[in-house]
Amino acid sequence: MCHTKEEWVRVVKRKSLLALTMSGLLVLAACGGNVQENGQGSGGNNGQGKEETVELTWYLHAQYGREYFENDVIKPFQEKHPNIRIKASYTNDPEQQQKSELTAGAGPDILTSDGATTIREFAKVGYALPLDTYSATYKWDERFIPWAYNPMTVDGKLIGVPGKYETEVVYYNKKLFADNGWQTPKNYAELLALSEAIVAKDIMPFAFGASDFRAANEWWFSMAYNATLGPDTVKQLLSGEIPWNGPESKLAIEKLVELWQKGYINNKQSQAITGDDATNLFLNGKAAMKMEGTWLLGTLTSRGADLDWGVFPMPSWSDGVETTLPLALGSAYGINSKSKHPDEAALFLDYLVQPETAQKAIVGSGFQPINGVDLNSIEGIDKHYIEVADLMNDYSQRQATGYLSWTFWPPQTRVYTYDNIEAVFLKGLKLDDFLNNMEAAFQKDKQAGKLFEFSE
Repeated sequence: MCHTKEEWVRVVKRKSLLALTMSGLLVLAACGGNVQENGQGSGGNNGQGKEETVELTWYLHAQYGREYFENDVIKPFQEKHPNIRIKASYTNDPEQQQKSELTAGAGPDILTSDGATTIREFAKVGYALPLDTYSATYKWDERFIPWAYNPMTVDGKLIGVPGKYETEVVYYNKKLFADNGWQTPKNYAELLALSEAIVAKDIMPFAFGASDFRAANEWWFSMAYNATLGPDTVKQLLSGEIPWNGPESKLAIEKLVELWQKGYINNKQSQAITGDDATNLFLNGKAAMKMEGTWLLGTLTSRGADLDWGVFPMPSWSDGVETTLPLALGSAYGINSKSKHPDEAALFLDYLVQPETAQKAIVGSGFQPINGVDLNSIEGIDKHYIEVADLMNDYSQRQATGYLSWTFWPPQTRVYTYDNIEAVFLKGLKLDDFLNNMEAAFQKDKQAGKLFEFSE
């Protein structure tokens, strides 16, 4: 919002500390221009009282939540703040597009990250603006559930706000299970036996496709590590206490490769079909299960009206390891350090994470890590949302949760793995070489100070 000349005096006084620490950028951008010594903006309204329209650019996933962002976020925000225009662009891989542009000194005003890993990487190299002053103004530290706020800090500074949070579950066709007498598995041996029984009926056990979004491969390797090793050992890997090319890591990948090469994961064709095609296989009854994140709830509740489906947690893949629900932030948002309008961007982020906005996001985008959001008060909400929320609450209260890659894995380790796991599936890359390369990527992350900072 722009200010009168008299108001600028109060603004500058209020933000004097911020101006000293950030070269005055946050104060100066409020009307899209530079504040002169007399408090007037050059390139802004020049004291004429006319608000200049500010445009904020934002990249989002084309596949998820577009209707929610357009109708429940952007439109009402612009009605409330007519001098701010949100220009949203939808792409299959906003993270990669941002990386390319930020490296060139450009990029959108509002940063979008699939979880915390990428935005933490942006912060480490100076692309993401520290937000501590805005957090104090808007009381963001009181807004979020505690575990979701911590991943958004780097070197003690807030570098973004958490978006949705999520887990991974197994979606299954209840009718197929009932008709064939199949039971949900409780361990890895039962999972293999179930998958073999499903194949015998000429049905695919797990639908999965990654041809249009290779990063989807991390859904499976995240699950493999958590289900095989359990959260304590995964945390040791992420902290560098044990190596990624050691026996623990090898066991997790071996079990995943076994499932894929037996044809239990999309008949060994996951690299050749899209994610939407895989979803259709499940919706059409050609696949009995689909292992995916809670973001799939929106698709299944809207497109699977004729399908009787349910969810269950992926069972443990190792004796002595408890079944867990691995958690992650599914999205995070920050501000480009080169944005000319950081104040307006922060105002928009605050609107995005208001409880009233977040409540609308449950169905449109996903579960929100925000205090004061009550699913049971959402009129007409599908029962599956309540079921999954109760599941997450149960595992969280029992401290039986794990670590999904897009929040807790360091960036080079994460990207190497999802970019190259298909080569292991297809036997074009030896498992030992893959693991050695993972360890090398992890050491680069460690040297660059990009490991996740676990709180004690």
